[in-house]
Amino acid sequence: MKKITFWVLTLIISMQVQAQLTNGNFTTEIDERIKNLDKTPITSNILVDRVFPVASLQIFNQNTQKDTSNVAHFKQAWSELYRASYIKNFATVENFKQQLKNKNYAKNVVPIGIINTEFHQCNFGTTEQNATVDFNPTTGLFANKPNKNPFIKKQTTIIAPLVAKVSGNAITFTTDNLFKLYKHGKRIKTLQLYTNNTSFNLVSNYNLVTTNFSTTYPSTALQTLRFVVTYSDNTTKTTYATIKIIKPITYAQRGLVSNLDSIEAHNDLLFQGYDENQAYRGKNEYRIYYNDNNEIIDKPLYIIDGYDPNDARKIDAEDYIDFDPDKNQSIYQLMSYKDNSNNNVDLVKELNLKGYDVIIVNHPVYKRGSKTIDGGGDYIERNAYTFISLLRHIKSIQQGNEEAVVIGPSMGGLISRYALAYMEKKYAETGEEKWNHNTRLWVSFDSPHQGANIPIGVQKGIQYFAETLGNESAKEFINEELNKPAPKQMLVNHYTNNTSFPVGAPNFRNRFQNSLETLGIPTNLRKIALINGSMSGVLNGTSSSKYLEIDDDLRHFGPIGGIISVFADRFLAKFYHTTNQKSGNSETFVFDGGIRGKFLWWEWWTTRTNYKSKPKTKGSYDIAPGGYFNAQQLLVDETTNPGTDFTWYLLNWTFHDLKSNLIDPTHSFIPTKSSLAYTGSNVLDENIGNENRVCTGETPFDSYFAPQENQEHIFLTQQNVDWLTQEIEGNEQLPSNVVEDDLFSKEIRGPEKLCFVETGSYSYTPKCKNTEIEWSVTPNLQIVENHHDNIKVMFIGPDSGSGVITATVTLFGITKVINKYIRILEIPGSQIPFGFDVKVRDVSGILGLGWYSFFIPSSEYAEGETWEWNIPSAQITQNNSYPDYGSLTFTNFYNMCFTNIKPDFPFTHSAYLIKFLYSAPFIIQFRRHNRCGCGEWITKEFNP
Repeated sequence: MKKITFWVLTLIISMQVQAQLTNGNFTTEIDERIKNLDKTPITSNILVDRVFPVASLQIFNQNTQKDTSNVAHFKQAWSELYRASYIKNFATVENFKQQLKNKNYAKNVVPIGIINTEFHQCNFGTTEQNATVDFNPTTGLFANKPNKNPFIKKQTTIIAPLVAKVSGNAITFTTDNLFKLYKHGKRIKTLQLYTNNTSFNLVSNYNLVTTNFSTTYPSTALQTLRFVVTYSDNTTKTTYATIKIIKPITYAQRGLVSNLDSIEAHNDLLFQGYDENQAYRGKNEYRIYYNDNNEIIDKPLYIIDGYDPNDARKIDAEDYIDFDPDKNQSIYQLMSYKDNSNNNVDLVKELNLKGYDVIIVNHPVYKRGSKTIDGGGDYIERNAYTFISLLRHIKSIQQGNEEAVVIGPSMGGLISRYALAYMEKKYAETGEEKWNHNTRLWVSFDSPHQGANIPIGVQKGIQYFAETLGNESAKEFINEELNKPAPKQMLVNHYTNNTSFPVGAPNFRNRFQNSLETLGIPTNLRKIALINGSMSGVLNGTSSSKYLEIDDDLRHFGPIGGIISVFADRFLAKFYHTTNQKSGNSETFVFDGGIRGKFLWWEWWTTRTNYKSKPKTKGSYDIAPGGYFNAQQLLVDETTNPGTDFTWYLLNWTFHDLKSNLIDPTHSFIPTKSSLAYTGSNVLDENIGNENRVCTGETPFDSYFAPQENQEHIFLTQQNVDWLTQEIEGNEQLPSNVVEDDLFSKEIRGPEKLCFVETGSYSYTPKCKNTEIEWSVTPNLQIVENHHDNIKVMFIGPDSGSGVITATVTLFGITKVINKYIRILEIPGSQIPFGFDVKVRDVSGILGLGWYSFFIPSSEYAEGETWEWNIPSAQITQNNSYPDYGSLTFTNFYNMCFTNIKPDFPFTHSAYLIKFLYSAPFIIQFRRHNRCGCGEWITKEFNP
């Protein structure tokens, strides 16, 4: 019973230490927990438990198992040893990386890095009996036990290539003291490298061998290097590392292709970035794929690369020094697609066959003094200015004056938009020919006109890995992917914001978007949008749902047993989509991550961080309809099986028991409304496929193509290529959600009849704001006013019978002819219609003296005509006593033509009653009339 009570008590106490002690990072937290421990036994000055064990130094090469490093693991190990050191007496990992960069090794050279040093690790014990420290569950602090040493000393040796991949026929290995770390412990007496059935001496008699060694590998493959170490005490250890060896290949010529050339921005097109203190000249690379063997540009078509940090994507395979067919895709290769028979189609070649000289533009990495500019992640404006310079250059060497076609995939759409609009602005201001872009068609291919999205949960997770866990690859991802100018300009939600709402990078996102919108869209050309997002509101995921969970059990149950670190028992990270709620105040998680510590039965979160999202009227960017990307899939791929050819992969959990549960591999990258530059409602998941958005004026494009379902960003299909090809050939296409019958109204509204010199108003109501309408009429009609969609027409004669009003309507290159047939009304004649007779009956005996009834036959005569009647010089009175007979008003009865006639007066009424004041013969007159005028009187005499 006492044991059970004690267990319950300790469980209750353990709940008091679930919170972290500080708001700092992992090292700050651990230093606080062990601040009362005596550090004298740590003679190496390195306590690895002070850092999160990404590199697993506690167990790496500590037994006979095969342990394998690589460049990312080596950098991580160097970083952890430095951050775990109490005395910082060797280079930081940042200095290490910069020195490596400064060496600028050739692509076939493999520098070898060597870490060999002692370190200390906490050894607090695993049971109450063998515990070497005391723990206060109330304060969460550790304290020394008398005569107990809570630290143990170990030595680690890590040897690895300092590049992820090399390319060449002969691969050379080299060493350098800059990349050797030794602080304490056994020294390396000799070191041998075994690879490709060859061995090389890297260390001899404690000294690095300065001679370089070369070998030739038979093919492209991931190679495992074996290193055999002999220490100063003559003990040995074998350790391993991996590197991708790429065997150069010979590329088949695709036709006549120019050499790789470059263009630099002209003097009037330098650009100063938002965070730069001077303007810099941009630089682009390009290749020309000619349409024939004349090497003459006469029909230019440009394809401009999009976001590509560190120029990982070249124009063509032969532009790579280290092209890896398993991983690399050139811009040329990306411009291919699968046809309906699943055959691969070369779009560039297809365009060549249609007579186009295809010019592919790339954004390289280049130097400006001491400044390195990464073109693929640089300011959109600088790349736009450089593209203007290329347009000028090509115009200067072009044969003929064929107008260009410009295709901008992804960020390339923003670059080309900015360039073309800027040229139009300057051309309007100056009239100088150098600003004439001479372009007839601009294609925006899934471009983020209103911003792009990488889930904020992914960004915040990577930030946590970098800042709290000290993960070097995560730091590199932030620096190389998220912190470049272009993503800071484009991302609608950037990790640097401190709000639960989507907010871009400060001083970048809003500044760029405002500049883009102020400049506007180019107008002196045809502009079309090819998008990969659905217009019918189809989502890319589920609101607030968990799409990824990473669970890392840091207990190691291998040959050495035990745990990696008492302060890092488990790592857990959960990622969620932002909420798609449009209102309310409830917050939902986007990232929840933490590191759990454990000593005996006590558990606590050493660090715990979460970020949330709040409802926004527009909804969730993460799941919005749009072209999708797979950032979370890449995160899983690189955490569970890190690739050796990515310098930016995020985690390297090689020695951890990592479990990843990927629930949803993709997210919305370019929202549909962003790719359409949509100006209607800002609700992201609205169904906008139910109307022609060109006609409603809610997109500035002249036409667009959208799929039914969301597609991968920059995805070419037989359908969208067919549509695009027709546009390139000059055949204007309807928006993909529109059928021809929906474009045109079916009628002209207005009166059906006209009199001589009468004016009638006629209108055609267009369904699209940019409908062209041309009016015409037959010779007997005349247009007296024309206001585009409504006109006034007059009948001028001499023809009678009918006339025709015609509206010739043109929209999206389709012309429809709409006719309105008009009857011409004549003034009625004086002839008596056949069968016309008026009967008079004396009803005095019924109604009294002087009453007579008139019966007028009801028969159809000319349409629109009525009959008038008149009794000259007769005195009559009105009697309303018998309403069944109808009623007449005889005031102003005479000469009633063109006056308003009461509805009960027309000829079709069959009977009327008249009372005469005296009995005498009288005359009744009749005449026909219509709205054009009156006929002559017809007279009949009656004798009562």
